[in-house]
Amino acid sequence: MVESLEDTVARADLAREELTQLLQRLSAERDAVKAATTEAHEAIQGLRSAVREAKEEMRQTSKAEARKHLARQMRAAADILAREA
Repeated sequence: MVESLEDTVARADLAREELTQLLQRLSAERDAVKAATTEAHEAIQGLRSAVREAKEEMRQTSKAEARKHLARQMRAAADILAREA
């Protein structure tokens, strides 16, 4: 059985419409993936900054604790020297 030219054109038009819709959906999905990737990248940058800040805060806290400890040791040593003198 041979298909008429009109039926062939109608099928081709339908196929083209389906492909156009598919391309539109793929384009929308691609844009969504791009947006999600950008958002994830920004989140990663934010996390890296937070980690850097936390490390710096820990370093500063460690320095302050070390100074307090050293001051206590020096006071204890001064007390011992004062008693022995």
